[in-house]
Amino acid sequence: MCGRFVRKTTALEISDIFSVSLDTDELPISFNVAPTSRVFGIVNSTGGPSVVSFSWGLVPRWAPDASRAASLINARIETVAEKPSFRDLVAQHRCVIPMDGYFEWKEQLRHDAMKPIKQPFYFSARSQSRYSHQGVLAVAGLWTAWKDPNQSNGQVVHSAVALTTDANDMVSQVHHRMPVLLDRSGVANWLDDKNINPLAQIQVVDNDALLVCAVSTKVNSSRNNGSELIEPIDLTQTESLGELKLF
Repeated sequence: MCGRFVRKTTALEISDIFSVSLDTDELPISFNVAPTSRVFGIVNSTGGPSVVSFSWGLVPRWAPDASRAASLINARIETVAEKPSFRDLVAQHRCVIPMDGYFEWKEQLRHDAMKPIKQPFYFSARSQSRYSHQGVLAVAGLWTAWKDPNQSNGQVVHSAVALTTDANDMVSQVHHRMPVLLDRSGVANWLDDKNINPLAQIQVVDNDALLVCAVSTKVNSSRNNGSELIEPIDLTQTESLGELKLF
């Protein structure tokens, strides 16, 4: 799964990179985007594709409340067309979630710890890869609109979920799943409402599409947020005990 990611590219830059219009306010840069945070998304609206914002973590339109949002940040592409929370969204509620990179964890024993820890790794686009959109990753997603049934004048909540697939050989060294990444033509196909079978067109991501590095365990706490979270670390060097905190 993809449980945290980085958003350091602005909405204006995203609209330029993907050649789409801008229909949202800017969000603060975040090096540790956590579930239920506001995120950017690209949708195919009436006037054409545009950048909007969502809450990350899907609230199904039929849900009695928003309590499940934090657990619906990812959806398996293999079953998304079958699950009640997602199956009605594939036809017309597809989106692309831009990410500058994402984190994944692997439990392992380190020389400076007495027991195995959840070691975070940061995945980002390799500059020459077809999955790099000027350094930004394009992740296939779904979105929906929800309104609290208990509040007649309640605000409509727009939320999104990122799709995941089996990891390629490179990513699987850290985790068995990875986000569904789209190249330039994949973005166009995924956002095309006339495309009646978009799931069948998803391609396996090349092993050289991403770069990966170990990063500080500071990222394990969503309270930490700064560019130091994506700086590579040498696992043979000792981190201070203050950084060795799990979720």
